[in-house]
Amino acid sequence: MSNFKLVFVLTILLVFSGCSNDNSIGIVKQHSASGGANYGGVFHLNEVENFNSLAPHKIIDITSVNIASQVYEGLLCHDPSTLELKPCLAESWEVSKDGYIYTFHIRDGVYFHDDNCFKNGKGRKLSVNDVIYSLTELFSPSNQNSLYTLAIDKVFGADEHYEKLKERKKAGNVKGIRKVDNRTINIVLTEPYSKFPEIVASAAFWIYPKEAVTFYGSEFRTHPVGTGPFKMSKMVEGEIVILGRNSNYWRVDYFGNQLPYLDALKFTFVKEKKTEINEFLKGNLDMVYEVPRDEINAFHLDVSKNEGEYIEDDFIVQISPALSIQYYSFNFESKIFDNINVRKAFNYAINRKKIVDYALNGMGIPAVHGIIPPAFKDYAIDEVHGYHFNVAKAQEYFAKAGYSGGKGFPHLTLYLNSGGGTSNLLVAEAVQKMLSDNLGIYLDLSVTDRVVHFENAETGKYNFWKDVWLADYYDPENFLSLFYGKSVPTYSDEPSFPNSTRYKNRSFDTLFEKAIKETDPEKQMRMFVQADQKMIDDAPIIPLYYDKTLRLLQLYVRNLPVNPMEVRDFSTVYFDYNQSKKMALLN
Repeated sequence: MSNFKLVFVLTILLVFSGCSNDNSIGIVKQHSASGGANYGGVFHLNEVENFNSLAPHKIIDITSVNIASQVYEGLLCHDPSTLELKPCLAESWEVSKDGYIYTFHIRDGVYFHDDNCFKNGKGRKLSVNDVIYSLTELFSPSNQNSLYTLAIDKVFGADEHYEKLKERKKAGNVKGIRKVDNRTINIVLTEPYSKFPEIVASAAFWIYPKEAVTFYGSEFRTHPVGTGPFKMSKMVEGEIVILGRNSNYWRVDYFGNQLPYLDALKFTFVKEKKTEINEFLKGNLDMVYEVPRDEINAFHLDVSKNEGEYIEDDFIVQISPALSIQYYSFNFESKIFDNINVRKAFNYAINRKKIVDYALNGMGIPAVHGIIPPAFKDYAIDEVHGYHFNVAKAQEYFAKAGYSGGKGFPHLTLYLNSGGGTSNLLVAEAVQKMLSDNLGIYLDLSVTDRVVHFENAETGKYNFWKDVWLADYYDPENFLSLFYGKSVPTYSDEPSFPNSTRYKNRSFDTLFEKAIKETDPEKQMRMFVQADQKMIDDAPIIPLYYDKTLRLLQLYVRNLPVNPMEVRDFSTVYFDYNQSKKMALLN
């Protein structure tokens, strides 16, 4: 099919799909907006994994983030083009000279979504009290709260509040969260921390109303209520999620047009990546995030580029370095991996370049340094020396551990999460062969649903498992926080998040604590390098590869920039069918 014909067919499909009569999703008549944008249309996208929870403090997986980030907002957010911080529900903010007090001025005229949790189903106005409520809940123990570790030791009184509630004592308010007036709030830190605004821009600080928690109870995880550009309209869990246009959204574009432009976002949950690709080619999806290795050659994609955007055949290709790393984790408390020689032997036995070249078709960067990916311009990643492939060293360390030639090494299973196309299994099979060839051991592979997989890892049910980390905020500290020993619970049957390896090292913790208090950016980066090196010397993980982001968009999609954090702002996305025809003809 020619480029022009394909675009014409896609146009017809999208026009019909975007002109539903379902008023529950905020359908507006398709028309042009001032400045060249267009209103109308339903953006179709797919997730290969189910979401874990849409309750803000339980959002720990990328699928949940992708959905909930269009529903909720925080005081601050990231610009999707530059990743610079910008005001959101706070119209401005400032920090005291001593670095202890952050003052946020709450935007006026912002309303929560219309929802049954409110009187007469009408969303009420956002207030400072909602901010206080949401942040207080962040620092309260709950099985619906996994994000409190991001800031609990940074906000004054948060630790005390959390521990009192944990011991079932009366806690009162968090001392460091203070209402100044009806539109102003102070957040007082335990110590100066220059990167605190980055945490404020994370999911942990998304704002939501108490009414939703009270009304929905345990069902709040599937009934998100926020202030964002889209609101929950329909859900069949594991099959479909439709987020309809919030017609009462507070933002406007440069020309004064109310956002968002789109009628709705429609998420499907087709588990097979190849099926997802086919749906994209048929025009049933507007975007594909991550392309399986076996499709890269079929699409003739040039993945040697680290970043950029270009047109390939009948679609747009976007590539960016990612703020994420794929790795295998050891349970630091297990009898198998409490021996550092075993951990180092495994690390030296893995040929990371071969994995990237053959298992991933070049879609990655071998992780021969530490946990922090090469996406921070001021981070000296080359000064962190990790593990290059070296069979002799691998066998030497394994012999030191008492397992020469693999003799006597216990039965071991590598646990994988489902999803990720064929890459997860291909990489695991490559590692399986390398450990067999180079250390003389056999590795079983077990694949589990993504949500269950990470719950099992956090609760110490695994000794060896596949792991991944996508940054919560734009700072190297977020990666190093995965190994902070003080976030490991006292008892082994308690969930350990984000430090699921349960790694503890006093020297690392001291370096990490000094680094996050440092206000000089240059000195801080040097300390991060030292902490990264200390952790990688102890080998609680096997870094495999640093990710690249690869997205495919239909030619008519506008204003959806790619970035290392995969921050998506669909409020400014629109469809331009006429321009897509011109692009197709030029191509």
